[in-house]
Amino acid sequence: MYQFLPAIATAVIVLLFFIWKGKSQSKFGINLKRVICPVCKTKQPVIRMPHDLQQSLWGGTICPKCGTRLDKYGNIIS
Repeated sequence: MYQFLPAIATAVIVLLFFIWKGKSQSKFGINLKRVICPVCKTKQPVIRMPHDLQQSLWGGTICPKCGTRLDKYGNIIS
């Protein structure tokens, strides 16, 4: 039973790290909130399909209504 304790503790520490990085809007963070497009105020879908490699690795989306590229926190990518 105690043989899995280090693996579980490591997984919890890694998860807390990603949530903590998400609060500072780091590239390594996890965004737990729904993204809204700042241009047209449209809520982005919760389940997304990445359009390129950058979106696959770091998150983000393209607004289906206005075509604005957004990062995973809802900031405009130029």
